[in-house]
Amino acid sequence: MTKAEIARRQLGAALDMFLRGQDPVSVHCLAMAGCEIAEWLAENAGAKAFKTHILTNVPDTNIKEIRRLQRQYWNAFKHATERDGKDREDDELLRTFNPDVNDHMLYIGWRDYGMAGLALPIEAQVFEPWYLAKYPEKLSSEASLAGIDHVFPNLSRLSSDEQHEKLAEAIAKWRQCVAVMEHPGTDRRPLVMQWRQTER
Repeated sequence: MTKAEIARRQLGAALDMFLRGQDPVSVHCLAMAGCEIAEWLAENAGAKAFKTHILTNVPDTNIKEIRRLQRQYWNAFKHATERDGKDREDDELLRTFNPDVNDHMLYIGWRDYGMAGLALPIEAQVFEPWYLAKYPEKLSSEASLAGIDHVFPNLSRLSSDEQHEKLAEAIAKWRQCVAVMEHPGTDRRPLVMQWRQTER
């Protein structure tokens, strides 16, 4: 098993649960674990990981602050105590957790995974424009929403349930596109992989 496969398994399971509306805490933990490895994969491939994009485009920030913000809920979810053995005081932080944070973590994780030159499942390929349509403010001022709006028109104005319905519909549609599914950039394995599954 390689680090790439581990990231694929974690991000795949996280996205599968996300698409089925399952437990957001578990989605977050899986997505964050996959994000950490995907960032390493991107950098090892000589690509710019998402953290580099933040450091370049957001002044007055640093890697320590990025890590704190990125991992605050993940650390609260997976640790009961501090390094010195004292109980963590996470009650106030946990009350602020919003499942929508998983949108961002899944986007970052799959983006870095793809930047490493690895094939993406169709669900992850469709998730990217869905995310940008939901959060158009994340795009640079020079970027165009034309193509994204064509696939997901007025997505940011819809309810959360409607947004997820549009995502599911788009995935089902693009899964029927032979050219996309047979493209070498598409990982045709299911999101949740069986043990020792190697078929692509």
